[in-house]
Amino acid sequence: MSGRQRVGVVTIAAVAVLAGCSGGASVPDHDGGRSGSGGAAVAGSGGSGGSLGSGGATATGGSGSGGAVVVGSGGAGSGGAGSSGGAGSSGGAGGEGGASGGAGGEGGASGGAGGARAGSGGAAAGGAGGAAASGPIKVLIWNNALTYGHQSRITAIPYLQARQASDGLSFDVRYAHTQSLPEGQVDASSDPSVFTDAGLDAYDVVFFLNTTGNTLDQDGQGNTHRQALIDFIKKGRGFVGTHSATDTYQGTAWPWYVDFIGANFKDHSVAGTSGTARYASNVAHPILTAAAAPNPWNRKEEWYTFTRDPTLSAVGVVTVLLVCTDTVITAERPSAWVHEMPADPSAPRAGRMFYTAFGHDVTAFQEKAVMDLVVAGIKWAAHRL
Repeated sequence: MSGRQRVGVVTIAAVAVLAGCSGGASVPDHDGGRSGSGGAAVAGSGGSGGSLGSGGATATGGSGSGGAVVVGSGGAGSGGAGSSGGAGSSGGAGGEGGASGGAGGEGGASGGAGGARAGSGGAAAGGAGGAAASGPIKVLIWNNALTYGHQSRITAIPYLQARQASDGLSFDVRYAHTQSLPEGQVDASSDPSVFTDAGLDAYDVVFFLNTTGNTLDQDGQGNTHRQALIDFIKKGRGFVGTHSATDTYQGTAWPWYVDFIGANFKDHSVAGTSGTARYASNVAHPILTAAAAPNPWNRKEEWYTFTRDPTLSAVGVVTVLLVCTDTVITAERPSAWVHEMPADPSAPRAGRMFYTAFGHDVTAFQEKAVMDLVVAGIKWAAHRL
């Protein structure tokens, strides 16, 4: 492979198999010059939230805090034009009440004065910075790969963009790599200039889409970019990582990141190996519910193992959502989890992280069930689920 030299566009369906992949055997030291494989609103909060009809019945929030989260089912204006979240309302469970009115008719046309993150009394008042919850969830896609380049980090983008209108998302790809490269080829350059306190303040969620290596450090300003991500999470914002986001900042390269993401990638089965993901024991979580994730979930993947149990993170609370086994590595291990970080005293809420090990092959993000899981993870990380 020619290393950093870019070549022509590869179609979404194309998969280049790397040399060094041995069929059926566990492949150690993945993704990075290592023997990898190519393979494969919410309406009304405050008080009771009022009654919410499907044809525009007025829903007026009370002046209390919280209140039941009611989702409008009607057209534009469902829930009543100008519906108020109630003075000082905290926005209801999950901080959603009075937050997403108007567009799509999802409950009150304006979010109200006390809506979550939009008003003066919301769960994330403007003093903490960030986009108001009344609009789409603003997601920064970052897919810079320095030790192994998955084609899927690029081919996933149009599939994500296809969910913007239906799921209230807005993906910023201005800093992402969008030109397809051969499987395994790393990125020769990147623009992490957005990773400053002011730059990240425009987003609700940062999405590490199959990143690898010391992904923010390529311009020599790694310490600045790292601190910006730390501060972003301290403000109560969200983070989503897929697949090799755990093959990013390996070992002691950045201890905070390892504790934040939960664990580093260790090993994997050959790409395209059949395996099964299942709900972790006694787990019930809004992401699994919203995604209607199959249980059991049989699919083909490059199934990861990790350097440790992610629940052993030194900070916050990690909850495993999915565990998996496959036909090559039969030991059960985590495959998707969430991390609720400790709330900073100056922030209105805790920062959130969602990670799934799915996503090696270009076909992974073409699977509706995988995309449903990722979208639900984004919403949860943004405190919109």
